[in-house]
Amino acid sequence: MLKLQCVTLLTPMLEQQKIFYTQVIGLPILNDCTDAFTVKIGHSHLKFERSTIAGASPFYHFAFDILGNKLDEATVWLNARGIALNGLPQHTDQFYSATWNSTSIYFYDPAGNIVEFIARHNFNHSSMDPFTTDSLLNISEIGLVVHHVPAASELLRSYFSIDGYKDSNDSFAAVGDEDGLFILSADQRVWLGSNKKAGVYKTEVVIEGAGNKGELLIEGYPYKITAC
Repeated sequence: MLKLQCVTLLTPMLEQQKIFYTQVIGLPILNDCTDAFTVKIGHSHLKFERSTIAGASPFYHFAFDILGNKLDEATVWLNARGIALNGLPQHTDQFYSATWNSTSIYFYDPAGNIVEFIARHNFNHSSMDPFTTDSLLNISEIGLVVHHVPAASELLRSYFSIDGYKDSNDSFAAVGDEDGLFILSADQRVWLGSNKKAGVYKTEVVIEGAGNKGELLIEGYPYKITAC
């Protein structure tokens, strides 16, 4: 099982992000300093660092796993916190993937990140308890934007000895497994669940469960991936 242990992202809106994730979403804070903070989602950590690049507004796509029977409750829970879901084709706010056997909802955080709650039905886990912050199980996806998706997919798979997941094409690929996935998107491809074109922004990821350990700096990109 590939686990995304820690994901570090940039934001020009550090204070607003901290309020959103700790007070609105209610995630426990692990570290807090002038230029960064870290929150806990299950076994995963999400860290935001202050962006100092003038005029830049970095945004990302990432996903949190939730229990398979909690999507409707999650929608009500988000709406109660003033968080509107992003509209999807066919006038729905849920996206079901037959290939992945999963259902997702999407929303923006204050910095414009495309946040996904995803229920992976292959896990066949559920709960009768009410939906709370504790229903967010882990970070299961992080998007990486590249100019050549097949080459980036091959690099990740070979360097860390991990597998590709499901189908892929020249503009999209997933690498890893259902517990942890790198979502590779072509630059300027529109992210599902949004109207935003993917861009390249500094990203650091620490993973567990890869076949090979080590640190990968992807040439030409501000990405650092560490397997421990």
